[in-house]
Amino acid sequence: MGEIRGERVVFGRQDIVALHELPSAQVHDPMIVHCPLPTSSVKRVLGIVAGLVLLVVLVFAGLIGAVEAGLFDKTLSTRAKMALDSAIGPRYTAQVGSTVIRFASGPRLALEARDVNTVERDSGRHLSRTDSIRLVLDPLALFAGKLAITEIEADGIQLDAGLLPAGKPIDVSGLRVDQIPNGLETLFRQLDILRGFVDRGKTDAVRIAGLDLRLPVSNGTPLSIVLDAVEMRRDADGSLSLKGGVTIDGAPATLVAHAQNQGERTVSLSADIGGLVLTPFLLKWDAQGLPRQGLDGTLNLKLNAKRAEGEEKPSLALDLGIDKATFYSESIAQDVGKSDVSVIYDFDKNSLEFLQSTLRFGGTTVPFTAAVIDLDRLDPKSQNGFGIDLLVSDGVAAPAGTGVAPLAYGAKVTGRYVTGIKELQLERMAVSSPLGTMAGSMVVRFKGEGSPEISFGAQSPKVQTGAVKQLWPFWMAPKARTWALANIYGGTITNASIAVFIPQGRIPPGGGPLHLGETELNINFDMDDARLNVAGDIPPVRDVVAHFDLSGPRLTVGLKSGASFFPSGRSVAISGGEFVIPATYDKPLMAEIDMSVAGAADAVAELITYKPIKVLQRTGFEPTDFSGTITADVQATFGLVNAQDPPSPVWRTHMRLAGVDLGKEIAGRKIGDLDGTLDVDNQRAVLDAKGSVDKVPMDIHLVEPVDSGSTVKKERVITATVNNEQRDMLAPGLGDILSGSTKVELSRLDDDRQAVSVDLTRSVLSIPWLGWTKGSGVPAKAEFELSSDGPQVRIRDFELTGQGFGATGSLEFGKGGLVSADFARVRLTGADNYGVKVKRGKSGYDIAVSGKQADIRPVIARMRSQQSGSGDKDDTAITLRADLDSILGFNDETISNVSLTYAARGSRIDKAEFSGVTKSGQAIVVQTENGGDGSQIQVTSSDAGAVARFTDVYKRMQGGLLNLKLRAGKNSSWAGNVDIRTFRLANEQKLQSMVSTPVGNDGRSLNNAVRRDIDVSSERFQRGFARVIIQNDVVRIENGVVRGEQVGATFQGTLRDKQGNMDMTGTFMPAYGLNRLFAELPLVGVILGNGRDRGLLGITFRLQGSFAEPRLSVNPLSLIAPGVFRQIFEF
Repeated sequence: MGEIRGERVVFGRQDIVALHELPSAQVHDPMIVHCPLPTSSVKRVLGIVAGLVLLVVLVFAGLIGAVEAGLFDKTLSTRAKMALDSAIGPRYTAQVGSTVIRFASGPRLALEARDVNTVERDSGRHLSRTDSIRLVLDPLALFAGKLAITEIEADGIQLDAGLLPAGKPIDVSGLRVDQIPNGLETLFRQLDILRGFVDRGKTDAVRIAGLDLRLPVSNGTPLSIVLDAVEMRRDADGSLSLKGGVTIDGAPATLVAHAQNQGERTVSLSADIGGLVLTPFLLKWDAQGLPRQGLDGTLNLKLNAKRAEGEEKPSLALDLGIDKATFYSESIAQDVGKSDVSVIYDFDKNSLEFLQSTLRFGGTTVPFTAAVIDLDRLDPKSQNGFGIDLLVSDGVAAPAGTGVAPLAYGAKVTGRYVTGIKELQLERMAVSSPLGTMAGSMVVRFKGEGSPEISFGAQSPKVQTGAVKQLWPFWMAPKARTWALANIYGGTITNASIAVFIPQGRIPPGGGPLHLGETELNINFDMDDARLNVAGDIPPVRDVVAHFDLSGPRLTVGLKSGASFFPSGRSVAISGGEFVIPATYDKPLMAEIDMSVAGAADAVAELITYKPIKVLQRTGFEPTDFSGTITADVQATFGLVNAQDPPSPVWRTHMRLAGVDLGKEIAGRKIGDLDGTLDVDNQRAVLDAKGSVDKVPMDIHLVEPVDSGSTVKKERVITATVNNEQRDMLAPGLGDILSGSTKVELSRLDDDRQAVSVDLTRSVLSIPWLGWTKGSGVPAKAEFELSSDGPQVRIRDFELTGQGFGATGSLEFGKGGLVSADFARVRLTGADNYGVKVKRGKSGYDIAVSGKQADIRPVIARMRSQQSGSGDKDDTAITLRADLDSILGFNDETISNVSLTYAARGSRIDKAEFSGVTKSGQAIVVQTENGGDGSQIQVTSSDAGAVARFTDVYKRMQGGLLNLKLRAGKNSSWAGNVDIRTFRLANEQKLQSMVSTPVGNDGRSLNNAVRRDIDVSSERFQRGFARVIIQNDVVRIENGVVRGEQVGATFQGTLRDKQGNMDMTGTFMPAYGLNRLFAELPLVGVILGNGRDRGLLGITFRLQGSFAEPRLSVNPLSLIAPGVFRQIFEF
């Protein structure tokens, strides 16, 4: 084809060919199409009309299909976004997910925008989110050129108000009470405008579901307010009604409002909000998420307003109701009961009037009326502001926990709020009750940022304690109030004052703790005749005179006097002290007490059985165990609230004891007459006192742990100076070795042992079985370790030190005295070097001595004292066994290779076996024999002089063979013979005096009688013999004779009596060898030789006086009386 594409082709009539003439119709079996016959003009017109109708239908169906198919959605979304961007300004941008138009039910169009978001351009944060907004349009009005929105529906709206620009703060300086009528009229006008808008728009209902408004709050978590299924509907008369639900932070509330119309005018408004939660707005939380400050509850609100209409005056009334709520202050909860507040506006007075209203806080009821009016209506010259007048009548105060009867009271508050300076001035605040009155004032300044400045002060000259407890607001110093309610009862309070000053910004934002300092909170008053609980389980202090002072966190009760009475009937008097809570804001809440008490010892003892001290129970004592008088200073620090898990109490008592006796024995000892101090705390008890133990005066220092877990080391130091009687009370049995005044100091080592230090300077120390004694005045000291088990007393590490003597070892005493002793080293004299073991058996002492050398002169002296009767009549049995290298006696004599076995009971010797060697090398042997007729003792030695000197019997004898035999008789008597042969007397002055002393009228001596000087300076004797009788501690000599080469003598008498004196008589004969020849002559010898002394010439003598130094007397007449006639002149 040569046609150009797109070129127009024109067909003429001649180009039209009938269909039956076409080639297709010429086939064998053609398809014939029969054309209708031409119609008439009427039918043609009808056909045209039907076609037009069909066209309209098709167009309308196409339009509906296009709408339902969403052909216009994209264009609408673009136009909607452009419109929203233009409306919200440059700071925000709109995001529209989609916009659709659809037909709603009936002949109405529904325009719906979905996923509409408003986003802040800079941060990208969403200001609002909307799931959908649906507008229902009247299409007929739309075709008529009018926009009629019959319904509006919104769903899933979220608005973050925190992203909205901040508005200007409200200027309260221009607020007035008399502006309320204008404000009410403005509200009604706005309702008129709203009603007109709804009428013109033919809008029958507006429904909002899921509108979530998020408001910023101080704690950072937005507050969510959700309008759930809220519907505003236009009634048939044109009135508007609103009904729906509101959820605030998950708490639902109901909303019902109705604006009544008359014609084109709104004449009344009523609103009812039920269950409006106040918690998100009025309650602050602490860091742990617990309520701290504010109100937790719901509010019911009813508003009724009428518009002025002709002669009818307007009205405005607001009713607030709380069914149940909780008010928190410093985390302390206070129940708020059913409370109602009714407020109206008095259009005649232009004032807000609080009609009879009631607030209930726990058991306290506050019925009140109040009024608020502009100041210039009271005084035209006043500053702008509001006058406030509040009156409480027939109030009842009965908060929980006061322990007193409900209190009727009334209150009056008048003041003003000056808007220009933002200051609340309450010049008069007065509370009155049958129990007393209080008056005060308060100023609150709202200046600058943060919390306002608050200044409050009140005073009361006299009020009963019950009134203070009932009227003390629980939010003012709550910890101090809680303590006062629980611990102060009865009495009268005088000179009471309250002063509170909280600087601007002092109250922490967000509900943090408010801890007022000493210059910010002060409560002071005096108490008289009150009852005060001081601490723990200690019975209350009654008849209290005290001063209460609360300065900031510190609460102090200064006690001046009082008394505490115990359930047992005992009591203590309190003469002063303090009860202190140093930090009332702290947890755990701690208290301190420091008071002085006085009373009987059993009462003070009972005091420390109560918490928080509770110490007496740990000692095993009971209050009845004490008598006397005690004054004490008691100090303690302890927790007041067990639920706060406070630390264990810390306490200390300082007691002054006066004549205190313990009824219960300690370690078997009776302790009493204590005068001193006793300090007791959590760890230790320290006693420093003078007292008596078993009636023996002592100084006592004692330290004992109080708690089982204490690390305190026990101490016990007891110092006493005791006499014999007191010593026997404390340590029976020591009288065997100790007498006189003794200073003793005992120090505790452990539960069973104590160290003892004894000053023996003024004591007499004796070792009776050794015959050793330390006299009084000789310095000496003994130290040892003492332990006891009932009557048994053990001494370890005994060390005796003195001038020239000492000993170390151990001892054990029982009920009957010494039980055993073991001295490893004994040095009673300078020559001693031995050890001693003593053991007491049933019959007496068993003594074992061993070592190098022992000085036995004390033993010899003791034996002499026993014989003389000056010693004790002790019949204690003694068995002594000694093995010593040497022993030292008198006159510097020693005996070596000593072996001794000695047994005696008192003065009766049961056994004596002794062997040794004298300095001259001669043996000395002592033996005893027990025969049928009694015991016999025999002493044999080849050096009788050494034995005499050793025993200090006689010093002038040298040599000699000694043979002494004594046999026991009846009544502990001994009798026998002593025979000494071949010995010498040297330098015996008394012998020389006998031969040289002039006697008689002619002054002749024995030397003159024999006409020569008789040399008796060293006289040899062949034999000395005498019969010895020992009975009743008296030694008598019979038939004594001494024969020597030049002299001889006979003697008899008492050698030693019980007093240690001698009374001997005898005859001394010179030239004994020649003189005795006369005695050999028959008959003449009998007459001239005197038979007994066998001498012709002699002189009678007498030795009388002390055994150590006897006086010599001679009879001068006996010298001239020969032989037998001399007996006439004997003494």
